[in-house]
Amino acid sequence: MALDSNQNSSSILTAALTTDAGLLLVRDFDEQLGLTADVVDRITDTRDVRYVTHDWDALVRQRLYQIAAGYEDVNDADRLRHDPTFQVVAADGRTTLGSQPTLSRLENAIAWAAIQRLARLGVDWFCAHAYEPDEHPPDLVLDLDSTDDPTHGMQQLALFHGHYNQHMYHPLVWFEGRTGLLLRTRLRPGRDASATRVVEDLQYLLPPLRRRFPRTPIFLRGDAGMATPAVEGKLEAEGIRYVLGIGTNRVFKARVAGLVAKAQMRYERTQCAVHVRTSFRHRAKSWPHQRRILVKIDVSAQGLNVRFMVTNRRGRAADLVDWYDDRGASENWIKELKLDIHADRLSCHRFRANAFRLQLHSVALLLLAYFRRDVLADTRLATATIGTIRLQLLKVAGRVRRSVRRLWFHLASHWPGEPLFTACHRALARAPT
Repeated sequence: MALDSNQNSSSILTAALTTDAGLLLVRDFDEQLGLTADVVDRITDTRDVRYVTHDWDALVRQRLYQIAAGYEDVNDADRLRHDPTFQVVAADGRTTLGSQPTLSRLENAIAWAAIQRLARLGVDWFCAHAYEPDEHPPDLVLDLDSTDDPTHGMQQLALFHGHYNQHMYHPLVWFEGRTGLLLRTRLRPGRDASATRVVEDLQYLLPPLRRRFPRTPIFLRGDAGMATPAVEGKLEAEGIRYVLGIGTNRVFKARVAGLVAKAQMRYERTQCAVHVRTSFRHRAKSWPHQRRILVKIDVSAQGLNVRFMVTNRRGRAADLVDWYDDRGASENWIKELKLDIHADRLSCHRFRANAFRLQLHSVALLLLAYFRRDVLADTRLATATIGTIRLQLLKVAGRVRRSVRRLWFHLASHWPGEPLFTACHRALARAPT
């Protein structure tokens, strides 16, 4: 099996080996989609052209494709800069790519304005590509969460967070609940509360979503740390229906004490799990009016679990609690971002450089998520994690030979992922450009 890439060369060279030939599929998809090109357009190259060796476009693509392939560390560039696959997906197939110092300078050279433009890429692409131009979903679900990013060096603003008991950054992450597509990420100092900058992010997310989906209702669900007067007030002012986890207190405990006691007695009598869903009205001192509090009581062999949520939604308490519990899927999406895309590899000294690095990892996740949705939709990898897709489809060994006009990738005739690889390659070749 051989794939060719139209690259000019003056002579036949000794064959080289690669272990990431599957990235050629992602490169072809990316060229049709234009995602990486959009990333490059959002970043201004301020370098002095007299001292430039590597094109800006090639450096950004090199870094993004390294992350997509599982090489999250900039140090990996010192050996991957000679890899023929990366030379093809990032540049012209002949040019030696940037080294670790070059990519480190790239990460430290990006201004805040460019980082903010990159942070808007997720929602911009969602509005443009998540649905067909004349397609309108029944609703949009904003899944909001924060996550801990432990730090182990002298990074700026890597501060101690008492709840997590560690020095860390505290990124804010937004997904769309129906599609699982990443909408926005923001790097925050380690001591920031969960809800810090949520209101500001809503000001970036809501306008483009409403322009694209003017008749579509927007819902939001988030963990307990997001339930602050400022966030609740913003959501209500914007007409957003929400369910937010909220911490317990003595008032809440007193309101449900009787229900908890009955549930526990019923479990002791039947030895069958007991689930109670109800709600009540409550007004905290910091609230301008009463709000509805949802109650979730579970008694099982694992013990007693009592949770509270605040909402402005109507409907049965059981249905709203089930809808809120569905946000568990967003936890898996965050795991993909952290474990498969390694977005917690924020080891630059400067906070701004780490903020840019988080955006690079977010774009890499977006690229592979759209690839999974559009290219792998009817395959066995349609619901696979990014890590599984990388292992079974992207990590492909091959021998690479350059001729005068072409660059040939010689792959094995048979391997477990060969039929899927071939099908994807043919589908991309047939796709309109």
